[in-house]
Order: sequence, then C-alpha cells, then structure tokens
Amino acid sequence: MKKVKLFAYLLVYLFAVSACDNDDNDDNLVGEMDRNFVIAAADGGMLEVRLGEMAQERGMSQSVKAFGQMMVDDHTKANNEIMSIASSKGINFPATLSTAKQQKVDSLMARQGMAFDSTFANMMINSHKETIALFQNQNGTGRDAELTNWAAGKLPALQQHLNGAMMLRDSIRNMTNP
Repeated sequence: MKKVKLFAYLLVYLFAVSACDNDDNDDNLVGEMDRNFVIAAADGGMLEVRLGEMAQERGMSQSVKAFGQMMVDDHTKANNEIMSIASSKGINFPATLSTAKQQKVDSLMARQGMAFDSTFANMMINSHKETIALFQNQNGTGRDAELTNWAAGKLPALQQHLNGAMMLRDSIRNMTNP
C-alpha cells in the first residue's frame, strides 16, 4: 500500500511539474521576437520598393530614378528571400504597408519636382537608418539562426544603400544650391 501511495504522489508531482514547465512560453516569446522582426523587415522592404517605384515614375533627376530602380531590384529580392524564410517558419508575411509606412508614401506622393527628389533622398536615408538598426538588433538578439544570419548578411548592402542615399541627397542639394 505504501508503494501505491508513493507511486500516486510521484505521478501527481510529475504532472504538477510538467504543468508548471514554462519552456513553451520561452519558445513563444522567442518566436514572437523573430516574428516581429519579419513583420518590421517586410514593412520596411515593401516601403523601399514602393518609394523606388515612385522615384522611377516621378523623379526629376536621373540619379533619383536610378536609385529608385536599385531600391526596387534589391528590396524585391530581399523581400522574396525573407518571405520564403517566413513561410517555412509559419510566419505570416504582411500583404500591405503599415499605416505609418503608408503615410510616408502619401507624403512623398504630395511632392513634385525637385521637392520630390529631395524628400525621396531624405526618406531613403531615414528608412535605411531604421532598417540597419532593426537588422543589427536581430543580429544581436534574434533567436532564430536562419533569420539572424539572413539579417547579418543584408547589413553590408543596407549600409551601401544608406551611403548612396546620403550621396544622392548631397548631389540634389548641389543641383538646387549651386
């Protein structure tokens, strides 16, 4: 009888311990961090593509149009890569821009001529600074190795984009203020 009681207590203890196990919560938290990265990276990437398309259509200078084409090409490729990774991990990829990013598109849409070019260049600088910070954060704190490695691999190109956007801004300033 003592053995039966001991066995029963042991079973109750094991069930209680397994119910209190919060490893699943840690996994969900880690998953949420990586999920948030994917959503933010997708939002930023879609913004870059949309602004790049607008630059090709509405840009005054050839350098703005060329930079816009580079944004479309590079960020479409990156978006496709992260979409594939996200899909393999069951992360839903956003279909549309966030409200904040759409407001940036709307703001640029209201500009014309050299004001468009100048605003585009400044948006590229700000957007790439945000994106670099996001990717550096994922590289330092992300839990998913595939996403973290992907983010780290994109940082050099993002830095080149930022440098190019700053050069673009400076060339636009020189054209408007000779």
